[in-house]
Amino acid sequence: LAFIALPLVYHQWYKKSNKSSCSIPNDNEKTLSLASMARRRSSIKPPFPPMIRKMLSACRLAYLSTVDMDESSSHLSLMRFTYVCDEEDGEVVIMSTNMKTKKFSMLQKQRGVALLIHDFQQDGSDGVYSITLNGKCCIVEDKAKAEAYRAAHLKHNPDYPQFIVGEDIAILRVDVTSARICNIDDQVTKWEAGQNMTS
Repeated sequence: LAFIALPLVYHQWYKKSNKSSCSIPNDNEKTLSLASMARRRSSIKPPFPPMIRKMLSACRLAYLSTVDMDESSSHLSLMRFTYVCDEEDGEVVIMSTNMKTKKFSMLQKQRGVALLIHDFQQDGSDGVYSITLNGKCCIVEDKAKAEAYRAAHLKHNPDYPQFIVGEDIAILRVDVTSARICNIDDQVTKWEAGQNMTS
């Protein structure tokens, strides 16, 4: 009985703890550091710091940087994105692209990308932060998962279905591995998966 019950108990704990890692803790909650969480659950990606979550939840536009391996040059695209906290994939950034584009062709050959996100208005006022995210981008091949991400992406960007819905529109998932957060005073804070934020 023990060898049957223990896996079930662990499974329930794993689902609960993985899901809760996406929730933003209250100020009074005592939370584990990113490093200690990574040591205890190496298979689960550590949660984003609150500032990154706040930016990703509030913003919709990002600049996506990719590399043209054939031409040995970089490529920049303005993208609509959606921050998603998924039970299986953890905290990820979802985007979409037409399969006939240059960036889609490049993403079939390489996965390393950078995303620049900021909260500045067009006139440069009211903004406080810009964040550069580095990570691995994959084309979501699983149809059920792709459609679930597509629905969440469309809900976050309801005015732009032409960039999200269609048989020739691929869904992209970015697994963030590091971030650089810069405020209006040019103070930079760094974060890497499995580590605490550092200045």
